[in-house]
Amino acid sequence: MSHRPYTGPSGRTRVERVRVFRVGRKPVEVEVFRVVNVKEHPELRERVLGGTLHRLDDGEIIAVPFVYHDPEARQLILVIPHEARGREQSERAKLLESFMKEHGEEVPEYARQFVVLYGSRALRDYVEDAETIEVDAAELEAVDERPVPTTGDAGFAGLLPAAGSWARASTDLASLIDGGELWVFAEVEADGRESFSESSSDLLIQLQTIDRLPICILTLIDRRTLAVRRAYLDPRRDEDRRVLELLGSDFHAMVVVHNGRRQLVRSFRLEAPRAANAKMILERTEVAPEASLEPWEEAVDACRSAPLLLGNSDHPFALDGNAQTASEALARLERLEAWSSATKIEEALLALSVPRTVFELSRCRVMTDALRFGLAMSDELILQAVRFGLAPSEREMAAMLQRRFEEIVPAASEQGLDELQIRSNREALERLTRLYGTSTTPHLSCTMEHSR
Repeated sequence: MSHRPYTGPSGRTRVERVRVFRVGRKPVEVEVFRVVNVKEHPELRERVLGGTLHRLDDGEIIAVPFVYHDPEARQLILVIPHEARGREQSERAKLLESFMKEHGEEVPEYARQFVVLYGSRALRDYVEDAETIEVDAAELEAVDERPVPTTGDAGFAGLLPAAGSWARASTDLASLIDGGELWVFAEVEADGRESFSESSSDLLIQLQTIDRLPICILTLIDRRTLAVRRAYLDPRRDEDRRVLELLGSDFHAMVVVHNGRRQLVRSFRLEAPRAANAKMILERTEVAPEASLEPWEEAVDACRSAPLLLGNSDHPFALDGNAQTASEALARLERLEAWSSATKIEEALLALSVPRTVFELSRCRVMTDALRFGLAMSDELILQAVRFGLAPSEREMAAMLQRRFEEIVPAASEQGLDELQIRSNREALERLTRLYGTSTTPHLSCTMEHSR
């Protein structure tokens, strides 16, 4: 264990200027201390311990949380005024995050395991007791304390989740909620330090069902290196369900990348447009059949051994540009039709984690292109096109498709359509005519004009 004092920025005296609003008085701007390093500024020590650090000229004291740091005594304490007890979790998270950003600093154990105290009296008692009482460490015994991985001076090990979370650190993703913020921890080997950078990473939420047991999978993927880490969440467990609820309200997480010695490689905030997907997965798990609690580990092992579902080049749910020809629009429409069943839609949204917004926008774009070239659609897509507002009714949609197709048939070869495609599309349009009662139009020849 290192006994060197902490010299990083999170332990240096720092002042902020704030505006204070008081009942019946005008707002006043004052400077407040967010960190007090008593080695750097020993003159502040008595003010801190006496509870007068943030006293105004009129005697009123502002309730501002701050960090007390005494490098010589190896004390780093987060002090929360009684009036601000509701801010404890957010202040904890801010301090943890500030440590994470100190890539070049070594954070010793006393700082990583910082103490949280309420009010200046508790701080004074703590500091005075530490000065007057010496205890042999051999006489101390931890009671009901969660195990924390100990790796010497491994940079930031004390900030990681409990040791039990790391049985499969090289393949799994560990999650932790602190102060209402979701943190995920991914381990990389020495030859994989480039994996999980902010620019190439993506965060997915997926659902798999093993023997009627729903398993929610939070997946961190690096699109450039194809590195993957997955966290397996049980929606029946309160802590895992809380993760899903957080993602359902705002889909983001603080990503911490570390090496096998629990040393920080990098950290960053990662967002993705998948909040709607998380909500859908939660809703699906609520109506899932009851299953025994026993096979959870076996089901997770089955998920680990199953092929990774991280994308599918065949699905049409991508924000491509508009189709340039009828042939291109037809190919996209055929792919969309193949993914329009309830089973395939669930696969896209719940298994492949296609963002719901991307799913809807891409469907709308494919149908818009199909309408532009008069390409017949299935009944399901006709109804969806009307819901998207592409036509006022199914009847009008069918009529519009007929008119547009008649306009492009004379130049069908330029649009890349062959005679079989023209004939098939005409027959499909005639079926829509009969189904929705639109008026028929004179038949046009199926012979294409070839440009010279």
